[in-house]
Amino acid sequence: MARPLSEEKRQALLDAAAELVASLGTSAPTAKIAKAAGVSEGTLFTYFSTKDDLLNQLFLEIEANLAETMLAPYPASVSAEHRLFAVWNRLIDWGLAHATALKALRQLKVSDRITPESRSQCHTMLRDARTMVEECLADHAAPDRINFYIDTILFDLADTSINAVTAKPEESDTIRQAGFDLFWKGSAA
Repeated sequence: MARPLSEEKRQALLDAAAELVASLGTSAPTAKIAKAAGVSEGTLFTYFSTKDDLLNQLFLEIEANLAETMLAPYPASVSAEHRLFAVWNRLIDWGLAHATALKALRQLKVSDRITPESRSQCHTMLRDARTMVEECLADHAAPDRINFYIDTILFDLADTSINAVTAKPEESDTIRQAGFDLFWKGSAA
């Protein structure tokens, strides 16, 4: 009878993969990932059938964590701008609290090793948060540009703001507001 898999080992492998993908990219060797997790390379393949399986599971786990943060209740009785500012602050807070995961996610998002199925699952996880952002921008931005503003500008400005806050934490509030102002005013129709 096979021994049950340990959730602690699985998580150690995902954590090690996040660290190494963040620093080395998706070419990080499985031997290094296993060593960093404190297990043999054979054990890694007991938990993940292939390296691509490991990378896809890491991608899904990071996106699920981000989705959980983004799907917390929003203040419904405030303006679209204020609701979007709440989204903005959640993105910044998540990025600051999960710096390694954010770096790994950047690598994974551009990797051809991430399957269309994994990308589709992540899109589904974030659908409600995206819908709320689209609603906030509906009467503010040109409708044909909303996808670009969300998919590119919002996340790139958030990354820039996270980097700035990391460099100057004492200016966090000012940096957050400046980054959001660039997004809000720049997306105005």
